[in-house]
Amino acid sequence: MSSTHILSNALPSDAVAIAAILALSWKSPFSQLQFGSTDPHTLAAAITPRIAQQITDASMLFHVARRRGTQQVESVAQWTVPSDVSDAAMVESARQREERQEFEDEVYYNSLPEYCNNPLIMAFTVGLRSLRERVLCERKHFLLENIATHPDHRGQGLAAQLIERVLSQADKQQVLVYLDTASDNSAAHLYKRLGFEEQGCHTIRNLSRFVEEAELERMGVGNDHTHVAFVRYPTTKA
Repeated sequence: MSSTHILSNALPSDAVAIAAILALSWKSPFSQLQFGSTDPHTLAAAITPRIAQQITDASMLFHVARRRGTQQVESVAQWTVPSDVSDAAMVESARQREERQEFEDEVYYNSLPEYCNNPLIMAFTVGLRSLRERVLCERKHFLLENIATHPDHRGQGLAAQLIERVLSQADKQQVLVYLDTASDNSAAHLYKRLGFEEQGCHTIRNLSRFVEEAELERMGVGNDHTHVAFVRYPTTKA
């Protein structure tokens, strides 16, 4: 436990701070191709309502690192938690799952701000979902959706502490922990140090289908983009 920070579950009132941190973290060239070179304050305002809703969603888990004294949120980890298969899910056919996913994708597509590159976002989203399904093969798991630290407070090990908080839960439940990240993300070293192993990758090819080649060149982005899947297996119970 950090002497300067307290780790805790997020509250709905933390949505504004969490959205601001996430908006500041989505600054890579590929992220900007998806969400545009939008002012972080504008992006944060757009995603705050969704974050507030997700904090209250039983399938989601938000852990935050708060500065002692001020209680200011300075780092956040967002997870989808392992789900118990309900009777309804057990009888859901492949076609029903496909129709449900198509509906959810359509809702998400239509909810994106107008400055986003919706076709690129959806192609990327569907590709990562396919990668996750191939790697996990329906095994129960924690899924790391987002991990971010405010730029002014990086380098203090806050992200690692937040991830480790869930690793202990995963060990108790004997379930996997899954995440994916860009192949050139320096955070891969952290994930490997925490026990994650590379288990596959997905490449979205020919980005010029979604973005003008001149824009790709201006942003310093190649025509392909690869994300790597990482899995951390639970430690064996004694």
